[in-house]
Amino acid sequence: MYKNKNILCVVPARGGSKGIPLKNLKKIQNIPMIGLVGNIVVKLGIFDRAIVSTDHRLIADTAMKYGLEVPFLRPKKLSGDIIGDVDVLLHALRKIEKKDKKKYDIIVMLQPTSPLRKCQHVKDCLDKLIDEDLDSVWTI
Repeated sequence: MYKNKNILCVVPARGGSKGIPLKNLKKIQNIPMIGLVGNIVVKLGIFDRAIVSTDHRLIADTAMKYGLEVPFLRPKKLSGDIIGDVDVLLHALRKIEKKDKKKYDIIVMLQPTSPLRKCQHVKDCLDKLIDEDLDSVWTI
């Protein structure tokens, strides 16, 4: 719990990218992009739960090595090129709330394809969201 909020972090990382196959496993400074997200999550230590929504076993295995959980694999119907973030996030939220038997107040989506993101960026966004009672925030 952070500032009296239950916070779920969802990392969307499907395996079927056509442009760059398995792009979430591509390395930057010798760390897979999914690992960079895991490092941020672990360092921040503010999420009640941090899960990966993936359809690919190798992505799941790599994510777990970096401190992320993979409590389920994403179904094929949510793994195509035209699936939006909202569908993926709602699927993850519903699955994990049922599993955890608790409600989350905030969902933080951390995409592996934003490798320049820093811990402070995430914390600043979360603080702004909570402190200003906003509906959403986004880093650019």
